[in-house]
Amino acid sequence: MSRDVGVNIAIENVSHHFTLEGSELAVLENINLQVEAGEFVALLGPSGCGKSTLLRLLAGLEQPATGALVEEGQAITAPHPSRVVVFQDPTLYPWRTVYDNVGLGLQIRGESKKAAEGQIHAMLDRVGLREFARAWPHQLSGGMAQRAALARALINHPRLLILDEPLGKLDSLTRLRMQQEIVDLWQEKRFTTLMVTHDVEEALIMANRVVVFSPRPARVLDIITVNSAYPRRRDDALLIALRSRILALLEHDRAVA
Repeated sequence: MSRDVGVNIAIENVSHHFTLEGSELAVLENINLQVEAGEFVALLGPSGCGKSTLLRLLAGLEQPATGALVEEGQAITAPHPSRVVVFQDPTLYPWRTVYDNVGLGLQIRGESKKAAEGQIHAMLDRVGLREFARAWPHQLSGGMAQRAALARALINHPRLLILDEPLGKLDSLTRLRMQQEIVDLWQEKRFTTLMVTHDVEEALIMANRVVVFSPRPARVLDIITVNSAYPRRRDDALLIALRSRILALLEHDRAVA
């Protein structure tokens, strides 16, 4: 099996809460979801509903209060190099150049400088940052910094790519370009992708399936399959209909909450 091939993920009866001043604050309620290897699944719901918490559980950064998260039949109990997270903020190291930020994982694994060089330059070419290899993070625009963060993640050949609203702070034009870049890379590498967003159109443009969550504590309201070929058009009648369906679902759930 290629190291670029994605993994199967199972989320089984997962509930979670935080303890605040001695009281329990529920954030996830009985979440069940099966994700096939190589799928791109968007997690969509209101801000603060618990989507990012679910990603932290999937990354192995926390353990659920109840239920289980399973990767290829094995319980997720800790972080692993095969699972890579890209956050809303690029989190580049300011004392490292773009080149050195992107190559950090290769350095940690002990790759030779010669072997790493070719991989780093290839990935910088892929995200359009070859000319900025020796730039410092503070010299980059927001979109460039996020592309560098994405390159740093992808160079490590993740089997599961976890995206926590990675495009939320970008300007509109950069966000559109980055949506397509992520989809192109996913189609090329076929890693499994889980992406949190609260942008309905973004979810429909990028994902195979869209999981719609309720306000906190997050419950699964619906799981919608997007049967539309890539690259997708925002004026596609199917996407427009699905957008209306999702918005109606969210509005109805808010009204009856």
